[in-house]
Amino acid sequence: MGTVDKPVMPILRETADQIYQRIVNKMYLLAQQRGITPPATEEGEIYYDLLYPVSQEISEQQQLLEYSFLQAFLPWADGEYLDAHGYLLGLDRKPGEDDEPYRIRMLERARTEEGNGRLLDYEIWAHTVPGVGSAVAVEKERNSFSVDVYITDMNGDPASTEFCVYVRNQLEEWRVALHDLQVHPAPVFTVQVNVKLSLTSGVTVDSVTKEITKKITEYLKGRSQIVYQQVGAFFFVPGVIDFSNYTLNGGIVNLVKPMNAVSILKLVITT
Repeated sequence: MGTVDKPVMPILRETADQIYQRIVNKMYLLAQQRGITPPATEEGEIYYDLLYPVSQEISEQQQLLEYSFLQAFLPWADGEYLDAHGYLLGLDRKPGEDDEPYRIRMLERARTEEGNGRLLDYEIWAHTVPGVGSAVAVEKERNSFSVDVYITDMNGDPASTEFCVYVRNQLEEWRVALHDLQVHPAPVFTVQVNVKLSLTSGVTVDSVTKEITKKITEYLKGRSQIVYQQVGAFFFVPGVIDFSNYTLNGGIVNLVKPMNAVSILKLVITT
């Protein structure tokens, strides 16, 4: 999914010095128009003492205004403002879910017109069936009208053949008439992360493993390109000073997951 760059708004990012200088320029211009001597505006002068604090306040208010402006837009909102966008889209934040994966889920929802039989539709419909853990839909594997949905159970293991038949029957009511729909056990793509962490005093491996696992697992969902540097960024949770000896499936390069597979994380942390 493409990203939208945050807009640059220089007028809303003035420093106190810049604002004060603009005020001084106007004072000098006004003095020239009136044919009088411009006032002293250097630091220590009365005008400086009066107007520089005002310039500081204006600068701070500009930053707050920029922040409030950006919260109105889903690509840049955060915290409780991001939750408000989720309320509008009917998509609640999952327990413990960080802003970025929550934002991605909302953007996917906003860009999808459910009901047209798109691949994401079939994935959403499959997730409504009790017992389905993950679902990946692939188009045109067998013929021009085929849609194949690959699923795992709630433990992340490939679903049984019997359960796949059951899910296929449940999806029949949503199936678009021309689609040749089949449901299969999802191949599992193991993502093994090995890393050595330097921890602050009193912090244990167990205390940081849960948070790192959550971040990486969320990152892997629905992603075919797994970026080595991006996974490494998730090691920096509270209590971690640095890391070394980091490998991704035994190497230091990006991974590409097969389209029909579901990623399963195997995290090995040493100290």
